[in-house]
Amino acid sequence: MYLRYGDISWDSLDAAQTVESAVLTQQRRASRLQREAHQAQLPVVRLHGIQLHAVTEEGAIGHILDRLDMGQGGVVVTPNLDHLRRCVHDLRFAALVAEADLVVADGMPLVWASRLQGTPLPERVAGSDLLSSLSAAAAQRSRSIYLLGGSPGTAQGAAKVLKDRNSGLRICGAFCPPMGFERDETIIGEMMGRLRSSAADIVYVALGSPKQELLIERIRGALPNAWWLGVGNSFSFLCGDVRRAPIWMQRGGVEWMHRLLQEPKRLFKRYLVLGVPFAVSLLTRSTLKGIPKRLGKKTPADLPRLPAAAADSPPHPDQDGQTELDRQIPGSHNGENVIPVSIHHGRPGPTLPERALKNLRALVLLGGQVRPSSLSSATGRSVLDLPLDDNGSVLNHWLMHASDIARSAGLENLPVRILVDRHSPEPAGAVTRYGLGTVRVERDQSEYRGTGGVLADVGCEYAADDLILMCNAAQVLLDPLVMIMEMLRRTRGEVALVSHQDGTPSGVMLLSCGALRLLPRSGFVDMKEQGLASMARQFDVMVAHRRKPTGLPLRSLADYIQALRHYHRRRKGMNGLSDPLAEDWRATFAIVEAGAQVDAGARLHDSVVLSGAKVESGAVLVRSLVCAGGVVRRDRSVVDQIITAADAAKVK
Repeated sequence: MYLRYGDISWDSLDAAQTVESAVLTQQRRASRLQREAHQAQLPVVRLHGIQLHAVTEEGAIGHILDRLDMGQGGVVVTPNLDHLRRCVHDLRFAALVAEADLVVADGMPLVWASRLQGTPLPERVAGSDLLSSLSAAAAQRSRSIYLLGGSPGTAQGAAKVLKDRNSGLRICGAFCPPMGFERDETIIGEMMGRLRSSAADIVYVALGSPKQELLIERIRGALPNAWWLGVGNSFSFLCGDVRRAPIWMQRGGVEWMHRLLQEPKRLFKRYLVLGVPFAVSLLTRSTLKGIPKRLGKKTPADLPRLPAAAADSPPHPDQDGQTELDRQIPGSHNGENVIPVSIHHGRPGPTLPERALKNLRALVLLGGQVRPSSLSSATGRSVLDLPLDDNGSVLNHWLMHASDIARSAGLENLPVRILVDRHSPEPAGAVTRYGLGTVRVERDQSEYRGTGGVLADVGCEYAADDLILMCNAAQVLLDPLVMIMEMLRRTRGEVALVSHQDGTPSGVMLLSCGALRLLPRSGFVDMKEQGLASMARQFDVMVAHRRKPTGLPLRSLADYIQALRHYHRRRKGMNGLSDPLAEDWRATFAIVEAGAQVDAGARLHDSVVLSGAKVESGAVLVRSLVCAGGVVRRDRSVVDQIITAADAAKVK
């Protein structure tokens, strides 16, 4: 699952890189593969859409210290019931949890639910307990700690208690930032400077969730080889400012009652209004999931699984001869568990596991727009009809991806349904030479409906256990759709989506029709804000998180040109994204549709000329689009413009 919010450039080698840079990149890749292979050894339990490592407190401590000995840092997240609930509604927080190097259950309801569904966690591993036990183990291994956050004075107080208990413990510092520090770059810079100077091995961050997880993501670069733990209110517990619940309450799963009595105003809504109903729902669903196991029947969880995708490398082979999916699967570099991916259409694609997509009924492309884009307005076309290369349009691009899925999944027929709203132009370039069966355009006549409402209609046309693959059509995919499909399949959720680095859905979802039937078919239903939350009440909504985007949007001229540059560079075996600071002097593509008039003396640099347009001799086009009826006169230069019939005369 996803994808830290890091650099958005591809981690690939440029032809001009030095030998030293290439060696360093190879070393980093080897280190990452080693780390992923080791992490794959940790047993995992899936619970309500997140992965929890099934380790004891002692096992978690051993894992952290062993990784430190190997020179590897990481992040520990200790989700409780409230965190689990938040993951359903906050995709960015779900991303933080999914990308953590160690995720352990800090809540007895999670342990109970895991047991009820037949995949038991060994014990509760609380962040407050780890603060003491990990520090004690760190003292024995000559490791240092840093305490960050807490209420004023509690970090220093907790440091004194830990030092008194563990005489050999090295404490590198304690710092409590002022209120509102997260909005002050000066304080953030000071904080990172303190951390760098400390060279601590373990950093405890006590700010409450999700603030502490967001801060760790923001500043962990100051100590990339350290281990970071969010510990909530633990500093106050340790130094005695706040009394922790008795041991019997902790073990009985009612520690929340003790905290509620201490802070009723702050915690009433979290625990009683939201927490109790969610706990009942979680335990009920877990009980139902566990019934097949108690009856001795195999469930999807019993079948062989592939590890979650790391998705942090380009999809074309690198100097190791590895594709992105190779790197996503620990062990694939030595020939094990490899699912071959064909980047170029027309060659054999990966063969997905037999059970993967047997119920896939349609690829649904959302081709309508609430706000018409500048591209469709200027061209008078659907974005799907814009040319992508000399062989076809954006729609052809989708149909080729659909053909790969149908072939890889062994489906005889995969209908492609293109849904547009009442105001958007219909794509006219639908072709059926890819053996997909029916390709049809359907127009929704409702004046104002969200994506959820439209998909609810689609869900009612199929059986409850049927699947549809839904994609926002106004994008050019950066990875093969069959590979993205495999990522979604591996989440094993009734609803699965890919999340971008900012926590927003990518526009690719795998949905069971039973889940879609929960959505109302009248009124406005936004899929992100309302639909996902509604379906998550009864079904697993799983998120496959990625560092890199799965596709580039097609909203404006700049978007379109960027997508074309990326697409054509990769077809030529070049890096997908060039250096943004490099001079843009070499053309990547020039597309001239049939029916356009372009004089042989004209020069086209990363530009598109549509049918019915005219470009005269000596004219120069740079990153521009000439629409039907548009004219670029002799010896004129056009840069970063859309030329239409209406404004052709204005071009100078």
